[in-house]
Amino acid sequence: MPAAEEQASGMVPGAALADPPDLNPAAPGDLTVELTAVQQEVMISGKKVMAETYNGSLVGPTLHVVPGQRVTLNLVNKLGTSTNLHFHGLHLSPEGNADNIFLSGKPGRTLTYQLDIPANQPPGTYWYHDHDMCPKSGQSMPGMTMPADPANGRCDGTESQIGAGLSGTIIVGDNRESLPPAYRGVTAHTLALKDAQLKDGSSIVYPDGVLEPASATVRLVNGQYQPTLTMAAGETQLWRIANEGYAIAYDLQLDGGSFTIVGQDGNPSAAPAQVNHLLLPPGGRFDVLVTAGAPGSTWLRTLAYSTGPTADNYPDTTLMKVDVQQGGGAGLAGMSASPQVAGPLPGALPDLSGEPVARSRSVELNDDGGNNFSINGKLFDMQPTFAEPATLGTVEEWTLTNTSGQNHPFHIHTAPFQVLSVNGVAQPPADYMDGVTVPHAVDGVAGKVVIRIRFTDFTGKWMFHCHITGHEDNGMMGYVNVSAAGGTG
Repeated sequence: MPAAEEQASGMVPGAALADPPDLNPAAPGDLTVELTAVQQEVMISGKKVMAETYNGSLVGPTLHVVPGQRVTLNLVNKLGTSTNLHFHGLHLSPEGNADNIFLSGKPGRTLTYQLDIPANQPPGTYWYHDHDMCPKSGQSMPGMTMPADPANGRCDGTESQIGAGLSGTIIVGDNRESLPPAYRGVTAHTLALKDAQLKDGSSIVYPDGVLEPASATVRLVNGQYQPTLTMAAGETQLWRIANEGYAIAYDLQLDGGSFTIVGQDGNPSAAPAQVNHLLLPPGGRFDVLVTAGAPGSTWLRTLAYSTGPTADNYPDTTLMKVDVQQGGGAGLAGMSASPQVAGPLPGALPDLSGEPVARSRSVELNDDGGNNFSINGKLFDMQPTFAEPATLGTVEEWTLTNTSGQNHPFHIHTAPFQVLSVNGVAQPPADYMDGVTVPHAVDGVAGKVVIRIRFTDFTGKWMFHCHITGHEDNGMMGYVNVSAAGGTG
């Protein structure tokens, strides 16, 4: 691949940040919306690029929902490949026409989803994306027998489709309402992080090539190249940050400033923390407060980051300029320390560390150094990973180990989990999330993360996988059957 600077040739940096388009306004009551998946040219900061889009946008339009709402979503497929949707982080049934990734819409067809947003769904930031399970035309996942290619199109997988552009943001409610009164009226921005790997300067490599996370790529914010966000001195804003790319991690730093975390992966913080950087694996989200200092400018950047000795090394890259204009603030030019907020915030989930554990399970993530990625030594094959189902209403403790030389971001559908420890280091109760980076092995010692999860409301196949989508597409995926008490799975 050409260098990132060469791929970005023709893009003009510095334009005012534009939030992603809205699919609908936030309003109560039943809602019907439509997403059209279509390949077309988009503009990236003045440069025409061929991509796959929802409703013509490289960053899909933001879906606004409120707790207790029924959403009918029609997915119109105008691609040359089958496609579907996953509603990442939402507590929805994994069966029927809800968050069921086994549904697949052929080219020219419309898939209709019925989403009953729970009354207790935490307000926060979520996202949607393709989750089709065919990695490339004419092939199936290793160990799997997939349906034949559609008669009038390809069958491409999750990596290809997210990498080409198929993802967007979901905002549940308005989590500013759960902040202290001083911050309930602050300006909120959505920052959707994606990258575009451009072949021949004019198209995302898929479907004309193979996406490769280790290759040079152009990092974008809301589909823009190095946009500018303007704040007034002393102003505090809420940034809803989502990693909506197919594979690449972000280690975010706001030069000269800090972030106050008020939500992670859609979950309100039990203990809001002020931090200097944010690590977002693929699929990760943070809701943070930021405060401008004295007039000046600074950068939001992703720091140099390695995913392990056998994996990828990402360079330090500037993402978004922050211009601070005259206002009532003081402190360092550009940014200052963001506010301290006391927790727990309304809707924060309870600490599971003292709960009785119904069952303990082990999940080992591994790869062969090539294109086979496994869980517990098995490539995904449509069979449950565990013989014993989980039981509704119970709490389980899972030990995730990583024996490979690269990090694997582990994601569970349907409900978030609490991280108890990482490589033996206890984590604070605030660490509720739906994806966690399981660190790579060091000197033959596997990386280890211990989590607890409560199974509530829905029976069926609760999926889990690595959220580096090429790993998922090539076998690192599984599921646990969840049954009602007394069920057999």
